[in-house]
Amino acid sequence: MKNRLAALLSLLIIAGTSLCAQTVIPADSLRKHVYILASDSLSGRGFGFPEKQLAIDYIMNQFSEAGLKPIDDDYLNYFGFNSGTFFVEGKNIVGVIEGSDPVLKDEYILLGAHYDHLGWKEVDGEKVVNNGADDNASGVASIIEIGRALKDAGLKRSIVIVAFDGEEAGLLGSKAFVTNEVLDPSSIKAMFSLDMVGMLEKNKGLDLDGIKSLKDGRELAKKIAERESINITREKNAITSNTDTWHFAKKDIPAVHVFTGLKSPYHKPGDDADLLDYDGMSSVAGFVTTLVTDLANEEQVKANERFIRSSVNPRIMLGVQLNIGGSGFHYPDEYFNSKSVFAVDAGLVAKLKLSDNFFLQPGVTYGLTGSKVEEGKLRMQSITPALDLLISTRAQDIASPSAFLSLGGYYRNYLSATMDGSSYDFKNDYYSKEKGLRFGFGVHVNKIQIVYQFELGKDKLNKTDLNGKVLTGHYCLSLIKFL
Repeated sequence: MKNRLAALLSLLIIAGTSLCAQTVIPADSLRKHVYILASDSLSGRGFGFPEKQLAIDYIMNQFSEAGLKPIDDDYLNYFGFNSGTFFVEGKNIVGVIEGSDPVLKDEYILLGAHYDHLGWKEVDGEKVVNNGADDNASGVASIIEIGRALKDAGLKRSIVIVAFDGEEAGLLGSKAFVTNEVLDPSSIKAMFSLDMVGMLEKNKGLDLDGIKSLKDGRELAKKIAERESINITREKNAITSNTDTWHFAKKDIPAVHVFTGLKSPYHKPGDDADLLDYDGMSSVAGFVTTLVTDLANEEQVKANERFIRSSVNPRIMLGVQLNIGGSGFHYPDEYFNSKSVFAVDAGLVAKLKLSDNFFLQPGVTYGLTGSKVEEGKLRMQSITPALDLLISTRAQDIASPSAFLSLGGYYRNYLSATMDGSSYDFKNDYYSKEKGLRFGFGVHVNKIQIVYQFELGKDKLNKTDLNGKVLTGHYCLSLIKFL
């Protein structure tokens, strides 16, 4: 009896140790893949470059060796891209690990990493190659080894591993995969994009942008991070729109960008294989392997639909703005006007969606305006709350471009002033408060808004009437970055 109890206790200890053990992905295997994919012979894996075929052949061979099945008869999933008379045939590389559960095997967890990069260019007669070791040979190496680790894990759900083409040309491969419904979008329960995962130590941890798109995803990731001894440094409150997660999110699929930051020579020729942290890559790949394993065996994997909707097409956005232009006094009762001076202000802004075509945009700025006057150059510091109505063309999502007209008003409170650099008793000659109208036109693309804007004061600014009524005018180019 004692022997049986001892044996049972030993089994429980072994099982407990197994459950808590870290997932080990060999750093040497990751290093080998990156050194091949980021070698000069592949000429930077540029979209449409003939040398990229070397990368395609290598990845397909590794998928085959890892035991991944082709999604159809071939690992390659083709798509076309036209730009005028220019045509490129893109090639996504797709491997599958079929699930073991008779029902859940028709649901998928997708792991993606783009294998294209920027190619090469000639500089001073020499070929300069953008090898893209971190961006994104690191991600491709990782999904190969994660696939190898998951192949015989007996997971309930199926795993799809995709090396995407055309990411650097505009997320073309991931867009084609979703648009062409290579898989029924409703069957994809989660998508992970491993894009730049080679700088864990420099980043001081792992970013999981969009992890909140999975219901309870944040809690699951933290639990696994403790098990795998990895630090999660950031969980951005939105799904990343400039990597392959974006088109999956637009189909209401939870989409997570696995990322170790822009610590490598991003989009520069110096992004070479010798700079990467391969032990860190091993930790990241181990973490993702465990996370995917848990998700693949869960009874249900649910999307945080509210989070996804707020990422793709948010009702409210907050941002910062910088306005650069000029300002000057306007004398409507005279035949002359003053010369304008440089003006700049900065502050906070919000954008509230009323409908697909109408937005309210309140904001407040602190800035420097002024005018050339008879006594010299007058500079005025002020705080300006403003409210604009934007009449916009319709955009399908936050990353889609739109154009708009803006109409609104402002209330400016002048705080202090200088004349030719010396302190000036502004309030002795001018009123400190002013209301006005403003209008402009601009564009909004991917959380960036650029507006050319005009303001016209409606309140008389001068206390004395030596030159008749004095009004202000202001024009600026406004740059807004939404967070």
